[in-house]
Amino acid sequence: MEKIKIALLGLGTVGSGVHAILEEKQNLLQQRFHNKNDREVSIKIAKILIRDPAKYHNVDPSLLTTDYQEILDDDSIRVVVEAIGGEKPAVDYMIRAMERKKHVVSANKLAIAKFGEPLVKASKKNNMEFLYEAAVAGTIPILRTIKDSLVANEITKMSGIINGTTNFILSKMTHEQSSYKDALVKAQELGFAEADPGSDVNGDDALYKIAILSRLAFGTWMDLNTIDCKGITEVTPKQIEDAQKRGKVIKFLARSEKVDGKIIASVSPEEIDRNHPLAHVDGAMNAVYLHCDNAGELLFQGAGAGSRPTASAVVSDLFAVVERL
Repeated sequence: MEKIKIALLGLGTVGSGVHAILEEKQNLLQQRFHNKNDREVSIKIAKILIRDPAKYHNVDPSLLTTDYQEILDDDSIRVVVEAIGGEKPAVDYMIRAMERKKHVVSANKLAIAKFGEPLVKASKKNNMEFLYEAAVAGTIPILRTIKDSLVANEITKMSGIINGTTNFILSKMTHEQSSYKDALVKAQELGFAEADPGSDVNGDDALYKIAILSRLAFGTWMDLNTIDCKGITEVTPKQIEDAQKRGKVIKFLARSEKVDGKIIASVSPEEIDRNHPLAHVDGAMNAVYLHCDNAGELLFQGAGAGSRPTASAVVSDLFAVVERL
C-alpha cells in the first residue's frame, strides 16, 4: 500500500469536515484509486496545524502541531490542505509550501481572489499543483468543468447563486415570510452562517467567488474594486411580496460577462422572472448558469454551504492531486 502523507492547516468548519471524510471514506477512496488507476493508495494525515492543541480532544494528539515549520521540514508530506481561511498567514503558508515542493489544495476564496496571481505563479514556478475547487460554489465542480470540459467553448457570460447563506435567508423570507433577522438566526443555528455573517450578507464572499470564476472563464484576474457589490441586508419582506405579485423572485446573484474585451461583474439582490432557471434554487443550494458559444446554456446546481459539502470538494481536489503524483 502506497501511503501519501498530507498536512491539514486548520481544524475549523472546513478542516474538521476534511478530517472526518478522510477518516470515514478511507476504504472507499482506496477502492476508487485502485479501480481508476490500478494503484493501492492510502491518504494519511501526518500533521494538523492548529493554534491550541487543548481544544481538540477527539483527534490523535500526535498529529497536532502549532509550528508550521515542522510541516515544511517534513519531506514525507506531499500535499498541504489549507483550511485556515483569510489572508494572513494563509497566502504565505501556501506559497512556502509550494516552494518546498508540496502540492496545495485550498478552499480559501478570499486569498485566491486577492492573491490568485502570485499563488498560481508559485505553482508554475515550482511545478506544483494548486487546486481550489472548494473555493467556489460548494460541491459543484464548476472550476474543473470550465477548465477541462468546456475547452471548445468561449463563455460569453455567467450568472449564479454562489453563496449558500444568503440564498437560505432569502428562501426563508420568500417561502415562510420570515423576517431577515429570524432567517439569519436559523441559518446560524443550522451551520449555514457564521457567528459574524458579514462576509456573506454584505456580498464579499460572492464577490470573491465571481472574481475567481471570471478569471477561469475569461483568463484575467479582476481588480476586486471594479466589481459592483450590494448585500442583502436591506431586502425587506415587503419587497419580496411585491416582487411575487409581479411574477418575480428576489435572488442574490453574481454576474460576469465580457463586453468589448472588458469584464463587467456585479453582486446584488435582483428580481428575476419566476420561470428563470435560477428562480427555484432554494435553501443553501448554489447554482451556476453559463452561456457558451458552442455548448449553449448550461446550469449546474449543488449544495453550497456547510462543513461537509465544502470538505467534499476539498477531498475531490486532493484525490486529483494524488492521482498525478
